[in-house]
Amino acid sequence: MNYKKFIVFFISFCAVFFGNVIYILSCGAEADPYDYYISFFNPYQSGKGYEPFYYTGMSPFYEDATTPSETEVNVSDWQRFTGDKVKAADIREYIYTYTKDEMSAVATRSTASLPDSARNNTFVKFLQEDRNQDAARYLLFAKTCEPSVSQIDPWTPPTRNMPTMEALGKEAAELYEKTGNKELRERYALQQVRLLHYSGQYEDAVTTFDKLFKKGGSSLMYYKALALKAGAVQHMGDSIQGAYLFSRVFDKAPALRISCYTSMKWGNAPEEAVYHLCKDNREKAMVAAIYGMRKEEITLEPLKKVYEFDPTSPALMVLAGREISKLESRFLDRAVSSSTDSVTMAGMVNLSPELNTIVNTQIRPLIGWMNSVIDKGKVKDLAFWQVNSAYLSYMCRDYDVARAQLDKVNSKEPEIRNQWEVVNLLININQHKTIDKELEEKLLGTFKWLDSQLAAAPRQRDWWGTGRDRYFGKTYRNLLGVILAPKYHQQKDFAKEALIRGRCDSLNVYDYFLSGQSATEQICDEMNSAQLLQLNNFMKATGKTPYETYLTGFFPKEVDMNAALGESYLRVHDFKTAQQWFRKAGKMTSSYLVFKELFQDFGPDDAPEKAYPKAITQLQFCDKMLALQEKMKVAPVDAKVYYEYATGLFNITYYGRTWNFVSRYRPSTRWYTTECEKDPFERQYFGAYGAEGYYLKAAQAATDPEFRAKCFFMAARCYQKHVTPLEDSDKYYAALVRNRYFPVLRNNYSQTRLYQEVYGQCSYLRDFVKSGR
Repeated sequence: MNYKKFIVFFISFCAVFFGNVIYILSCGAEADPYDYYISFFNPYQSGKGYEPFYYTGMSPFYEDATTPSETEVNVSDWQRFTGDKVKAADIREYIYTYTKDEMSAVATRSTASLPDSARNNTFVKFLQEDRNQDAARYLLFAKTCEPSVSQIDPWTPPTRNMPTMEALGKEAAELYEKTGNKELRERYALQQVRLLHYSGQYEDAVTTFDKLFKKGGSSLMYYKALALKAGAVQHMGDSIQGAYLFSRVFDKAPALRISCYTSMKWGNAPEEAVYHLCKDNREKAMVAAIYGMRKEEITLEPLKKVYEFDPTSPALMVLAGREISKLESRFLDRAVSSSTDSVTMAGMVNLSPELNTIVNTQIRPLIGWMNSVIDKGKVKDLAFWQVNSAYLSYMCRDYDVARAQLDKVNSKEPEIRNQWEVVNLLININQHKTIDKELEEKLLGTFKWLDSQLAAAPRQRDWWGTGRDRYFGKTYRNLLGVILAPKYHQQKDFAKEALIRGRCDSLNVYDYFLSGQSATEQICDEMNSAQLLQLNNFMKATGKTPYETYLTGFFPKEVDMNAALGESYLRVHDFKTAQQWFRKAGKMTSSYLVFKELFQDFGPDDAPEKAYPKAITQLQFCDKMLALQEKMKVAPVDAKVYYEYATGLFNITYYGRTWNFVSRYRPSTRWYTTECEKDPFERQYFGAYGAEGYYLKAAQAATDPEFRAKCFFMAARCYQKHVTPLEDSDKYYAALVRNRYFPVLRNNYSQTRLYQEVYGQCSYLRDFVKSGR
């Protein structure tokens, strides 16, 4: 294995091995479940109350709660109980934060020991009224039951105190009989079923539910009790009936959907068997939807099944949204590119046979089916289907078809209109062969619309927020970084490409793997002198359009344009022009050892040495290189002049001490290949041709054997850098050993101190000598 491939292998091995160790031993950062593939689809069109079941491959549920949550429903119920005389925040605080002792003080009207905040709580005041003492006693009883019916630590099985739970069950039955209020009786009935269920008395739990809830119900308490009955039935071995009952709770009580879905999955009842218990097609449609939500593969079958049972089922849009998101993650993410390589238009790359297969076997059939249900007009929210049929046609690159479908949409629903705007922009961009002034005017309107949406979006509550919080930010980023920036690059409008990336960066949802390089990376590392001049002239130009003025506001503030231009000329060894730009630059990079030779790659350059005590800026480096060039014009040229010039060139290559004079970072997995020959910078940066030539001139001008040996060895190091890589590692190593300068060193300078020193350091030289060539 050659040394380059070995280093690449070693780095990759360490990344995988230690990355797994860190993952196993800690709770480190994970992929953002809302933003790990290119997406323009807003899942929140799909239906309120189904948020956990939108698609993400990174988490069991898209969100951890439905809209509304169980807490919100319970607080709302209690607020209605009070006649809307009490603040919802005070109810939430009392139920979910007060201790048992604090509730006991309220129930017994012993509030003197409570803090002022509790005595001023409007719900506390309500509960202390004579007519509301029953409610206060119920809440105290519920708090007392809590340890027996909940599991605080998810990693430790709960321990049930059976005598305590039996006593609480009897008390709940007595209080049920004594209480006249219908709502409180229902809550006591729930507590009875709950205590029996969690004490393992499943038959009694079912019997008690049937007795106390025989008239049915529509409240959260009723459906919580029905879910407990479903669980009891499942524990008793009837997973089919359990699944059916869970499906009814799932349908009617959004707050309980996650627990019901999870319980049905654990029960693993056959889907077809559950249908036999359903009373009508609406119930069957919900069962089919729940089973369909388990599917991780791309499939149209659940959609067809639910539609056949009930075309108006609210879960139908959720299933459609899941399929669209799957297609984004497995097709669109690969069919668009944040890279500028192989881009055809607007970020689209040429489709591989595999991606073409997805288009023809998965996307087009979904579009065809969606269009058929649109034509029949039986589905709810027809605009949802029209907008997203257009989006899928965009994925297939059928832009005229997409436009025709989009033009049919007539909806004022905010989520639908937002999706319409995004799809409309995608179609507009692709229907224009180039981004012209007309399209830019439309883009400015879209940018301002997106800006307003971002301003109205809630602040993120954690490092990735929620899917709703992130939608506009990531959509905006994807439009900029994945669609528009590559399109401008294709048009060779590098100035606007860089500024589009600057706007992308300013969104603070930057992700290299999704949006490509940042504006700073493009300007400082990728753009050549001509492209940077284009950007510089654009920034200074007058008479800009409103769109162009908008873009210039996003030039990265950390970039010194003069320094960037200086570095671009430094990369191609145009020291005279680089000098002119560095003279106008602000902050510059500096080096101590840029003129000290380096016998081994990647030496440090972070401290002065005795012979090199002062830091040299990029401008001073250009001054010195130009001075050396002047000396070379006068014959005879001192060999040390050539040598110093060569050392300066070598140290600004990938392998030198001062690589950061020409690049902001040094990649660990890039080496010289024949592709480097196409780029003047990469040819020198990875190939070290210029340094080799001047080391050879120094050797030819030198007379001292020690110095000549050093010149030839440094020339050998440079020659090694542009040996053409080979797939066969043994042949590649052999090519590195057959260095054109090794015979000279062995035959003419093997007695020098320099040769003895480097012979012990350079395995290639040793292997050459041992080979006897």
